[in-house]
Amino acid sequence: MKNNSWLTNKYIAHRGLFDNKLIPENSIAAFEKAVENKFAIEMDVQMTKDGVLVVFHDDDMFRMTGLKGDIREKTYDEIKDFRLLETDERIPTFQQFLECINGRTQLVIEIKHHKNIGSVEEKVLDFLAGYTGEYCIESFNPLIVRWFKVHAPNIIRGQLSYDFKDTGFSPFRKKMLANLWLCKWNGSQFIAYDQATVDANKAVQKYRKKMPVVCWTVKSQQRLDYLEKYCDNVIFDSFLPERRDTID
Repeated sequence: MKNNSWLTNKYIAHRGLFDNKLIPENSIAAFEKAVENKFAIEMDVQMTKDGVLVVFHDDDMFRMTGLKGDIREKTYDEIKDFRLLETDERIPTFQQFLECINGRTQLVIEIKHHKNIGSVEEKVLDFLAGYTGEYCIESFNPLIVRWFKVHAPNIIRGQLSYDFKDTGFSPFRKKMLANLWLCKWNGSQFIAYDQATVDANKAVQKYRKKMPVVCWTVKSQQRLDYLEKYCDNVIFDSFLPERRDTID
């Protein structure tokens, strides 16, 4: 397994360092800004209808592009020219993202939920095979984390989670996911948990004795200060944290 010490000693910029005004989230400009400020980067990977990996968070494209529809149901040619929040930034492909970063900082690569597990993961793995920088994989879907345990056990992998109260899941499923019952089975090597409820979740603190816990998404210095006793690092946006991490 690769060294994961950076997961606990370098603050992680959520979707790059963005303001969603001049610099949109998950844009090349946001990623360059994060590198410039010596932060690690969290970002999101999805796949278009014709099999192109792109860096984009939402399923629906409207908030960021004004284009209605699920990005997973669009071809890359249909979306590649749309501007992010009326800036000059476009939706990057995963390849463009990796070429942009080129090992200059560490990456937290979130694979969004999708059908046919293995389809996106295999393409991600192909691109990462030639990438020499430091990175890890995370997902809300325990089956995706499990896929990497089975097919690429050398890649650091983590379970994303929260209380799931805003979902239509059954009470049993909510409890199972919120309390991380599948983390041993899927080989999680870190936990990324919602900052809003991490302090009340005993399962997270139990896992913290065995592996790093990273809180998402922290939006103020006051909140970061409070959470230091409940997690080992933070994924942040909306402010610049005081540098108490190790920057290189």
